[in-house]
Amino acid sequence: SSGINAEWSLRPGDVNEGMLYHARKKAKAVRSNESVTTDVTTLAGSLLEDLPFGDNVFDVVLINQVLPHIVDLRVFDKLKYVTELFKEFGRILKPGGMLSINTCTHDQLSAVWYNNAMPEACEMLKTRTPEIDVLKGLI
Repeated sequence: SSGINAEWSLRPGDVNEGMLYHARKKAKAVRSNESVTTDVTTLAGSLLEDLPFGDNVFDVVLINQVLPHIVDLRVFDKLKYVTELFKEFGRILKPGGMLSINTCTHDQLSAVWYNNAMPEACEMLKTRTPEIDVLKGLI
């Protein structure tokens, strides 16, 4: 036995069709395990729009290295879209649901291997990456 005994549904979303391809491929491999029942739906779209889900439908929302891509430095409130996205997550999460955010801290960005080669690029990435305390205040 594989030790997997679960029934779940997964709705990966991405604006990159290549990433959705890999999500579908991995889901297919999981589905080949007869002890797992899965419902995998992929969604391509923008996180800058209302998410196409009803209220209170997800137990978990996971975002991975997304936040620097939706910070808009051209507007007065550079976290406007992050704030709106978090409101959407609050809407689609079930009561007691969990939001899991994978992002870099400014200290981690300072320590990346390419920081010495491209310090200007790292500094720009820091301006697009919300500080952890700021994120805590938005949640």
